[in-house]
Amino acid sequence: MTTSTLAHFAILPDGDQYRLRLAMKDGSTTDIMATFDQLDALAEEIDRRLDADQDIPMPSDD
Repeated sequence: MTTSTLAHFAILPDGDQYRLRLAMKDGSTTDIMATFDQLDALAEEIDRRLDADQDIPMPSDD
């Protein structure tokens, strides 16, 4: 499995679904079709992850 670095993304309406377009720093793009409910679940999971990470003390640069 290869890991790419995200450069930017867009969410575009496409009929009754949405197209999640991920653009990588190497210039490649990936389009993923998702329903409203799938994007909503993704947003909730991102919020949970960020909230959990916010509570973890970050190491100092000392």
